[in-house]
Amino acid sequence: MKDKKIIPSSEKQQHFLKNKEILKKEIEIAKLAKKDNVLEIGAGDGRLTILIDKKVNSVTSFENDSSLKPVLENLKLKNTKFVFEDALKFSWKEYDKIVSNIPYSLSEPVIMKAIKEEIKELILIIGENFATLLKEKTSKIGVLANLYFKIEYIEKIDKKEFEPSPRVNSFLIHLTRKKPNEIELVLQAILEKESKTKNAIIKTLQNYGKTKNQARDIIKEMGLNVDSLDKKTKTLSTKFIEKLKDGLNKFF
Repeated sequence: MKDKKIIPSSEKQQHFLKNKEILKKEIEIAKLAKKDNVLEIGAGDGRLTILIDKKVNSVTSFENDSSLKPVLENLKLKNTKFVFEDALKFSWKEYDKIVSNIPYSLSEPVIMKAIKEEIKELILIIGENFATLLKEKTSKIGVLANLYFKIEYIEKIDKKEFEPSPRVNSFLIHLTRKKPNEIELVLQAILEKESKTKNAIIKTLQNYGKTKNQARDIIKEMGLNVDSLDKKTKTLSTKFIEKLKDGLNKFF
């Protein structure tokens, strides 16, 4: 009996990449090795999972659509574990790389979690609109992604290469964790603290050898928005982060 054909659903954000050459390119860029433990988010019908499985020590592949469970488990992949839950609810600490054609609505949450979980490398296909945000750094996620990662835009992918076609074209991108300079390290340390911004800056500057009074004086000299200083770091605007970065440049 022939396998039942999987019909991807736009409503479920399922857009399966038809172009096998692009799938192969993802694998080539990832430079997968037998020691690697890879995370995939959005297995779909497993067409990318199959290629990853052949190259690595292990793959954990998340898929929210439980109706795909029989199809994916029938692949009987030796190195792959399928999990039919939300990947964002799990720890990613054990993974070396993320290789995924992610649902486009997850682009920002995936990159933010990858920052927090200290993922070293991501090979992703994302929507063109989100790629523009990253390129032009016109959003907070653009600023943060470029602060933590070197981002390479490998290839633009026409929407016709997917079934069904999404509304926009896509991009294959490669994110590699940066070795940050001193300013970037200080800024990262501030933004990673889940507290009031003023307290996060003071604590970070103390860790870099400043006294509490010196830290307060530095904040005054930077001329930062007083209201923003009382907000939690996770709510800061792009404009504030850029001004903070410029201000730190004067003291480090």
